[in-house]
Amino acid sequence: MPHAQPLLSLSTQVVAGRGGLSELHVRNRLARATVSLQGAQLLSFQPHGQPDWLFLSPRARFEAGQAIRGGVPVCWPWFGPDPDGLGRPAHGFARQSPWTLRHAMDEADGSTRLLFELVDSGRTRALWPHRFLLRLEMHLGSTLRLSLDTRNTGDTAFTLTQALHSYFAVDRVDAARVLGLEGCAFIDQVPGARPAGSPTEDALRFSGRLDRLYQRVPDRLQLLGAAGGQRLTLRSEGSRTAVVWNPGAELAASMADLGPGAHQHFVCVETANAGDERIALPPGGRHRLTVEIAAQAAGAFP
Repeated sequence: MPHAQPLLSLSTQVVAGRGGLSELHVRNRLARATVSLQGAQLLSFQPHGQPDWLFLSPRARFEAGQAIRGGVPVCWPWFGPDPDGLGRPAHGFARQSPWTLRHAMDEADGSTRLLFELVDSGRTRALWPHRFLLRLEMHLGSTLRLSLDTRNTGDTAFTLTQALHSYFAVDRVDAARVLGLEGCAFIDQVPGARPAGSPTEDALRFSGRLDRLYQRVPDRLQLLGAAGGQRLTLRSEGSRTAVVWNPGAELAASMADLGPGAHQHFVCVETANAGDERIALPPGGRHRLTVEIAAQAAGAFP
């Protein structure tokens, strides 16, 4: 159901999207973008003259209360399986909840700034018994900036894990590389793998299934081999974890919302606080998780 919007800019339009889910379309002089109001999930981001930076599965499910495979889902207030084993949704409830668009503003430089909110309710407290205000700000221009702001509005402390679960489009998964994780220890989440991975001095490559939580990472990572041969630079704030994931051929083929061969077209490099790196917020506490992404064209780097 569409939500009342107090302020829309000239570059933005709310429409009835796929599966009847409300979408926000942004068309400014620097970029195009599509956002689902379910999950405040960025589905597409394409600076002018460039390919879409994000991957959206052709088999993605657009249904109320169902996770959408691709774009940038918000994993919150936990990352991964239900930490208490209570059968709650994987990756929390934020990505499956309807958010409210508070404003959409066009900036003087031609970019657009969006602000979405999710506030606790009886439904969320039945899953997670805490009061909160969650805000997601998007800055859409020649670069992409996402900031997830968590505020504890209750009278008890809580602990959370979280991620901006970015699905980046790549030309070929076997040609993609991630720079910046050299020397970082990681938790290997592939079944049967040794849980604690040893740091290496090599760029991370994708060969087969890969699912790692890198710990105590630097605030600057790079993805080589993004769509169109671009290099994407990711600069983060408020993040201590990088999650890197690709399901590989066998798992992708078994997933109804991916399918055979889909793993070849994306890698996930996620800005996160996960695993042992949790965020503890006292009453009135606040935490901000941010990633800013910029691109260099093919041939613009060694």
